[in-house]
Amino acid sequence: MAKRGFRTFATKEDLQSIFIQFESAINVYYVPTYSDTGVVEIDSIMKIESLGVNRWGSHIGDQFLVFPKDKKCIWREYQYKNGADLATRYTTLCDENVERIDLHLGGIYDSNNLFPTTISTMHYENESSKILFDKIKKVIRSYSVQTIRGYFICPSAYEKRAEYRFCTIEIKTPKEYDLTVQ
Repeated sequence: MAKRGFRTFATKEDLQSIFIQFESAINVYYVPTYSDTGVVEIDSIMKIESLGVNRWGSHIGDQFLVFPKDKKCIWREYQYKNGADLATRYTTLCDENVERIDLHLGGIYDSNNLFPTTISTMHYENESSKILFDKIKKVIRSYSVQTIRGYFICPSAYEKRAEYRFCTIEIKTPKEYDLTVQ
Protein backbone atom coordinates (compact mmCIF):
# COMPACT_ATOMS: atom_id res chain seq x y z
CA MET A 1 0.00 0.00 0.00
CA ALA A 2 1.54 3.32 -1.11
CA LYS A 3 0.62 6.27 1.12
CA ARG A 4 0.91 9.98 0.34
CA GLY A 5 -0.22 13.10 2.15
CA PHE A 6 0.31 16.81 2.65
CA ARG A 7 -1.15 19.73 4.60
CA THR A 8 -2.08 23.27 3.71
CA PHE A 9 -3.02 26.25 5.82
CA ALA A 10 -5.96 27.78 4.01
CA THR A 11 -8.85 30.06 4.93
CA LYS A 12 -12.37 29.57 3.61
CA GLU A 13 -11.58 31.89 0.69
CA ASP A 14 -8.44 29.89 -0.11
CA LEU A 15 -10.31 26.58 0.04
CA GLN A 16 -13.05 27.92 -2.23
CA SER A 17 -10.49 29.01 -4.84
CA ILE A 18 -8.63 25.71 -4.63
CA PHE A 19 -11.70 23.53 -4.96
CA ILE A 20 -13.27 25.60 -7.74
CA GLN A 21 -10.13 24.95 -9.75
CA PHE A 22 -9.95 21.27 -8.71
CA GLU A 23 -13.64 20.60 -9.46
CA SER A 24 -13.36 22.27 -12.86
CA ALA A 25 -10.43 19.98 -13.76
CA ILE A 26 -11.82 16.67 -12.45
CA ASN A 27 -15.45 15.61 -12.08
CA VAL A 28 -15.68 14.45 -8.44
CA TYR A 29 -18.07 13.98 -5.55
CA TYR A 30 -17.58 13.98 -1.79
CA VAL A 31 -18.91 11.67 0.90
CA PRO A 32 -18.59 12.09 4.66
CA THR A 33 -16.73 9.33 6.44
CA TYR A 34 -19.74 8.78 8.72
CA SER A 35 -23.47 9.37 8.41
CA ASP A 36 -26.43 8.78 10.70
CA THR A 37 -28.91 9.05 7.81
CA GLY A 38 -27.51 6.67 5.20
CA VAL A 39 -25.86 7.41 1.87
CA VAL A 40 -24.77 11.04 1.43
CA GLU A 41 -23.14 12.36 -1.74
CA ILE A 42 -22.12 16.00 -2.22
CA ASP A 43 -21.34 17.16 -5.74
CA SER A 44 -19.43 20.30 -4.72
CA ILE A 45 -17.35 21.14 -1.67
CA MET A 46 -19.01 24.59 -1.71
CA LYS A 47 -22.18 22.93 -0.36
CA ILE A 48 -20.44 21.96 2.87
CA GLU A 49 -21.56 24.53 5.43
CA SER A 50 -18.48 24.11 7.61
CA LEU A 51 -16.00 24.79 4.79
CA GLY A 52 -13.15 26.82 6.27
CA VAL A 53 -14.33 26.39 9.87
CA ASN A 54 -12.71 24.10 12.42
CA ARG A 55 -15.18 23.06 15.12
CA TRP A 56 -12.96 20.94 17.36
CA GLY A 57 -9.71 22.82 17.83
CA SER A 58 -7.75 19.93 16.37
CA HIS A 59 -5.93 19.16 13.14
CA ILE A 60 -8.57 16.50 12.46
CA GLY A 61 -11.38 18.49 10.88
CA ASP A 62 -14.51 17.42 9.01
CA GLN A 63 -13.59 14.24 7.18
CA PHE A 64 -14.65 13.41 3.62
CA LEU A 65 -13.64 10.99 0.92
CA VAL A 66 -13.29 12.33 -2.62
CA PHE A 67 -14.19 10.05 -5.52
CA PRO A 68 -14.11 10.46 -9.28
CA LYS A 69 -17.70 10.85 -10.51
CA ASP A 70 -17.50 7.53 -12.39
CA LYS A 71 -16.44 5.49 -9.32
CA LYS A 72 -18.85 4.09 -6.75
CA CYS A 73 -18.51 4.61 -3.02
CA ILE A 74 -19.36 1.62 -0.83
CA TRP A 75 -21.19 2.35 2.43
CA ARG A 76 -21.16 -0.04 5.39
CA GLU A 77 -23.81 -0.12 8.09
CA TYR A 78 -22.91 -0.86 11.70
CA GLN A 79 -24.55 -0.80 15.11
CA TYR A 80 -23.26 1.16 18.08
CA LYS A 81 -24.42 1.79 21.61
CA ASN A 82 -26.11 5.13 22.07
CA GLY A 83 -26.66 5.28 25.81
CA ALA A 84 -28.81 2.27 26.64
CA ASP A 85 -30.02 1.84 23.04
CA LEU A 86 -28.49 0.47 19.87
CA ALA A 87 -28.28 2.87 16.95
CA THR A 88 -27.36 2.47 13.30
CA ARG A 89 -24.58 4.41 11.67
CA TYR A 90 -23.04 4.29 8.21
CA THR A 91 -19.40 4.61 7.20
CA THR A 92 -17.39 4.89 4.01
CA LEU A 93 -14.18 3.78 5.70
CA CYS A 94 -13.96 0.26 4.35
CA ASP A 95 -11.49 -1.81 2.34
CA GLU A 96 -13.50 -1.58 -0.88
CA ASN A 97 -13.11 2.21 -1.21
CA VAL A 98 -9.65 2.49 -2.73
CA GLU A 99 -10.33 4.84 -5.66
CA ARG A 100 -10.36 7.95 -3.51
CA ILE A 101 -8.45 10.56 -1.57
CA ASP A 102 -9.08 11.53 2.05
CA LEU A 103 -9.88 15.12 2.93
CA HIS A 104 -9.69 16.48 6.48
CA LEU A 105 -10.93 20.04 6.23
CA GLY A 106 -9.14 22.58 8.36
CA GLY A 107 -9.91 26.22 8.92
CA ILE A 108 -10.51 28.89 11.52
CA TYR A 109 -11.21 27.89 15.10
CA ASP A 110 -12.37 30.51 17.59
CA SER A 111 -11.63 33.49 15.29
CA ASN A 112 -7.81 33.49 15.23
CA ASN A 113 -6.58 29.88 15.31
CA LEU A 114 -5.98 28.32 11.91
CA PHE A 115 -5.76 24.55 11.45
CA PRO A 116 -4.43 22.85 8.33
CA THR A 117 -6.41 20.96 5.74
CA THR A 118 -4.91 17.51 5.24
CA ILE A 119 -5.16 15.62 1.97
CA SER A 120 -3.96 12.04 1.80
CA THR A 121 -4.39 8.67 0.22
CA MET A 122 -3.56 5.20 1.43
CA HIS A 123 -3.95 3.85 -2.11
CA TYR A 124 -1.56 5.90 -4.23
CA GLU A 125 -0.83 2.82 -6.35
CA ASN A 126 -4.47 2.92 -7.55
CA GLU A 127 -4.68 4.95 -10.77
CA SER A 128 -7.84 6.86 -9.78
CA SER A 129 -6.42 7.77 -6.36
CA LYS A 130 -3.13 8.83 -7.90
CA ILE A 131 -4.85 11.11 -10.44
CA LEU A 132 -7.00 12.76 -7.74
CA PHE A 133 -4.09 13.18 -5.33
CA ASP A 134 -1.67 14.53 -7.92
CA LYS A 135 -4.22 17.00 -9.29
CA ILE A 136 -5.25 18.49 -5.93
CA LYS A 137 -1.59 18.73 -4.88
CA LYS A 138 -0.72 20.49 -8.15
CA VAL A 139 -3.59 22.97 -7.65
CA ILE A 140 -2.57 23.69 -4.06
CA ARG A 141 1.13 23.93 -4.88
CA SER A 142 0.49 26.47 -7.66
CA TYR A 143 -1.97 28.43 -5.51
CA SER A 144 0.25 28.60 -2.41
CA VAL A 145 2.58 31.51 -1.75
CA GLN A 146 4.99 29.73 0.56
CA THR A 147 5.94 26.28 1.85
CA ILE A 148 7.19 25.97 5.43
CA ARG A 149 8.29 22.63 6.91
CA GLY A 150 6.19 20.85 4.28
CA TYR A 151 3.02 22.90 4.91
CA PHE A 152 1.64 24.85 1.96
CA ILE A 153 0.58 28.38 2.96
CA CYS A 154 -2.24 29.84 0.87
CA PRO A 155 -2.60 33.57 0.04
CA SER A 156 -5.39 34.60 2.41
CA ALA A 157 -3.83 32.70 5.31
CA TYR A 158 -0.49 34.32 4.52
CA GLU A 159 -1.97 37.82 4.31
CA LYS A 160 -3.50 37.39 7.78
CA ARG A 161 -0.47 35.62 9.29
CA ALA A 162 -0.06 38.23 12.02
CA GLU A 163 -3.63 37.58 13.19
CA TYR A 164 -3.52 33.78 13.13
CA ARG A 165 -2.00 31.13 15.29
CA PHE A 166 -1.00 28.37 12.83
CA CYS A 167 -1.89 25.31 14.95
CA THR A 168 -0.36 22.04 13.80
CA ILE A 169 -1.81 19.68 16.42
CA GLU A 170 -4.59 20.98 18.67
CA ILE A 171 -5.63 24.13 20.50
CA LYS A 172 -4.33 22.86 23.86
CA THR A 173 -0.85 22.22 22.47
CA PRO A 174 1.86 24.69 23.58
CA LYS A 175 2.54 27.44 21.06
CA GLU A 176 6.08 26.20 20.42
CA TYR A 177 4.48 23.44 18.30
CA ASP A 178 2.77 25.99 16.06
CA LEU A 179 4.07 26.78 12.60
CA THR A 180 5.81 30.15 12.43
CA VAL A 181 4.86 32.04 9.28
CA GLN A 182 6.87 35.20 8.57
